[in-house]
Amino acid sequence: MTKPTTRWQKFHKLHLGLYFIFSLMVAFGGITAFFFEKYSTIDTGLVKTAVERTVQAAAEGKDRNIPPEVAEGIYKSMNLTRTVNARGEVTYEAKGANLDFTFIFLIIWLLPLYKYYFSKKPQDLARIERRIINLPLVIFALGWVVAVQRYFGSVSAYTGFYGTVPHKVQAYFAVSAVMLGAFVSYLNLELTGLYIRARIAKPFFAETNPYGLKRGFAISLTLRYALMVFSLAIVPLLLCFYVSVYTNLDLFAKLGRTPSELLAWVRDPGNLRALAPVLIIGGVAALMGVFQLVSIYLYRLNVQKPVSALVNRMKAVAAGDFSCKTSVLYADELGQLKGHFNQMLDGLVERDHIKDTFGRYVSLEIAEKIMKSGKVNLAGEEIQATVLFSDIRGFTPLSETMPPTELIRFLNEYFAYITKPIAENKGVINKFIGDAVMAIFSPVFGVADHQEAAVRAALGMKAALKEFNAQKRHPEVFFGVGVHSGGLVAGNVGTAARLEYTVLGDTVNVASRIESQTKTAATEILLSDAVIRGIDQARFPGTKFVEGAPVLMKGKSKPMILYKVEAA
Repeated sequence: MTKPTTRWQKFHKLHLGLYFIFSLMVAFGGITAFFFEKYSTIDTGLVKTAVERTVQAAAEGKDRNIPPEVAEGIYKSMNLTRTVNARGEVTYEAKGANLDFTFIFLIIWLLPLYKYYFSKKPQDLARIERRIINLPLVIFALGWVVAVQRYFGSVSAYTGFYGTVPHKVQAYFAVSAVMLGAFVSYLNLELTGLYIRARIAKPFFAETNPYGLKRGFAISLTLRYALMVFSLAIVPLLLCFYVSVYTNLDLFAKLGRTPSELLAWVRDPGNLRALAPVLIIGGVAALMGVFQLVSIYLYRLNVQKPVSALVNRMKAVAAGDFSCKTSVLYADELGQLKGHFNQMLDGLVERDHIKDTFGRYVSLEIAEKIMKSGKVNLAGEEIQATVLFSDIRGFTPLSETMPPTELIRFLNEYFAYITKPIAENKGVINKFIGDAVMAIFSPVFGVADHQEAAVRAALGMKAALKEFNAQKRHPEVFFGVGVHSGGLVAGNVGTAARLEYTVLGDTVNVASRIESQTKTAATEILLSDAVIRGIDQARFPGTKFVEGAPVLMKGKSKPMILYKVEAA
């Protein structure tokens, strides 16, 4: 975890830019709402103009029923600032909404992140991750909180000044608040989202989890598009319709209730001329609103649905299902994304096929080790391992009695039986040498108790050979198994164009010679003293390990003690 050290780094980690952007968007929304309130009723003299006129009269002493301190309170509750210019003219302008609550909430929301950077105690990274991912949604909601504050503040101030708020005045305040909330919430969602991704999420996740999936509420593409349409298209259309209706409320008030009165109202040319703009704007707003809703639905079909389907296919690939290609119907960005996804899938299938094929020759464990290493290590590495050699006795005269195809079939069936115990004990089959099998057991391949694993595999091979002979599909065969433990050199041997992963060293040679001694000792399994020292004989009930006479191996200056494995 990288802690901020300098004062500038600590100041930078406070993320004051987030609060500044939020304040700027609230101020922009407040100015927009102010101009709407000021000029949408400029010809009617309702609400704002009436309040300004009355407040100014109280401030100038013309209305003695309202003390100046009460007038000042009205300024604050209505978000008005009173200014006097050089000519003595008094004007009133809207202030920004009260941001104390929203700032406090943002600080509390980001508190786990602040603790992560400034506290020495370990923090809950999953909690911080959710806070960062959900931060744009929180700021979006706070934009509407500001709008609700404005609405109730305006209604409260009007009630305290005038009394009961008429429905049309409540609608006036509600429309202003909706406009403020729509603009502030969407702009904050987009602009603060840029800041959050670049300045908050990227540095934090670079230190903790740069490439993994993130937890938190996801704002879908369709929802984001719908919010944009609502804020920047539907709300302005509704405002245009609202203004046209609101400025003609007196006209609608004269609308007759009886059929004759209604007919007389309609026949009045002045009423029709005044009603025509309302109908036109209302029709246009309704038509465009329908088009916008249809555009949201089409966006969902053309963008959201293909992207979601591709995401589900990616989840399937991550789970190991490589049979989920997607159709490519266009050449746009989505088409290219799908096409490259299919190419990636082809590469994964080929890689998996190579891995599977490679594993048939050297084992999946070695294949994974080589492929995960990302490099070809010709120098090799020193490992501790137990080597097992197995060989069929009298194979040469047996092979002379079989045609080639029958011989191959025989060996394949034989290997299918005796290699199963090796795999069950996490052994790695390094190679087949004619009728012989060479297997490796090592902590490198996930076998901590490699000596015991090799012994268990040898006992399993003995039982498997008995089962193989019981099938009586081939002549009865016998084998010898030699096991030795020690240090090895493991690595890729060959050239850059053709490599074989194998093990080399004296341990391999000794294991092969121990297997050859099974003929002389007239037994099936022989273990070296190094293997016996590495096992707990109590973990092999029903089996006894019989010490044999010292044997001088070829190339060795000292005799070795070998142990027979027999039934107790």
